[in-house]
Amino acid sequence: MDRIREYGHKCQVLRQIMSNKAGKYRKINAAQNISTVVLTSFLGFIGFSGTDKVQTYLNWFFVADKLKVEFAFNVLVFGLFVLATLHLVFHFGKKQADAEQAIVNLTNIANHIDDLLSKEEQGLITLTNTDLEGVRQKYDAIIQVIPPNSDNEFLRAKKDFQEKERRQTLLAMSPQSIFDKSKQMQTLKTLILRSASTMQILQVLRQTGSDFYLGGGLIRNLVWDYLHGFKNPTPVDDIDVIYFNSLSSTKEHDQQIENSLRGHIQNLTWSVKNQARMHTSNCDSQYQGVEDAVSKWPETATAIAVRLTQSGELEVVAPHGLSDLFRLIVRPTPHFLTRPDRVAQRIADKHWQTTWPMLETLMPPKP
Repeated sequence: MDRIREYGHKCQVLRQIMSNKAGKYRKINAAQNISTVVLTSFLGFIGFSGTDKVQTYLNWFFVADKLKVEFAFNVLVFGLFVLATLHLVFHFGKKQADAEQAIVNLTNIANHIDDLLSKEEQGLITLTNTDLEGVRQKYDAIIQVIPPNSDNEFLRAKKDFQEKERRQTLLAMSPQSIFDKSKQMQTLKTLILRSASTMQILQVLRQTGSDFYLGGGLIRNLVWDYLHGFKNPTPVDDIDVIYFNSLSSTKEHDQQIENSLRGHIQNLTWSVKNQARMHTSNCDSQYQGVEDAVSKWPETATAIAVRLTQSGELEVVAPHGLSDLFRLIVRPTPHFLTRPDRVAQRIADKHWQTTWPMLETLMPPKP
């Protein structure tokens, strides 16, 4: 058991290394792309106008020498050549993609190890040398394909990982902080960050598209499980993914995205819904965007969506706030105040109060 736990720790440190790499290459790619666009724009402007006209334009502001204008043009061409050469030689985009794929692979084996240890602790299985050998083979297979790392990268990642562990140990909500909006948001993000499976889903969504959000069911469960002191996450029926694209709002397009996501993680049931078309199913007026659509979901505690931005930050959409979620209150959103029976039916069908007995339902009085 200790050997398997050691492999899990190695996977977490390597995942931190790959996360640092992906973040570094993402910044390099962004800087390179911006520089390329700027240089190309300047060169296009000079190329179409000609150096003589550019000199005339500059003379409006200060005396410009033609030789200097030509020199500046040549410097811009040289800069663009250098950027193109750097892109061809160092392949920063490929390195970023490799690091992000390594994060997914390492997360898979880390989740597998967590499952084994959890079942052992619950007495469901007894770990054997066969389990250890299986973990070792998976770990060795991943080590062969992930990008190499230096000693400095390892030391930095180890330090970052230890800092994350330290922050996680400080995660504890007092009764007063349940009503503190800033602490609610901070706690929600910490819960998401320390959930390896949730982070894996968010990373896959970011790879698939920059505008895909993880819907409220899985996020809601994280908070309710935490407040009930559950050690193991409550399973969800499916993974709700939402986005807003009025230019391609067919159901077939959603199914294509589901197939793509299933290629990344096969053991999950994906449910992708373009909110630009869901108003027709819900008999509503046209939604204006993701936040408008989320605000019209049935319960305030579930009306939440989260995505992982390209910079690695968590973006939370919560049009009704997080207070009801952290206070374990289930009530209809303003959009569903005239349909409380539907919310009550959802609560009964999903057995929420059986799973989370501290939940309190607040329904509007019947007319």
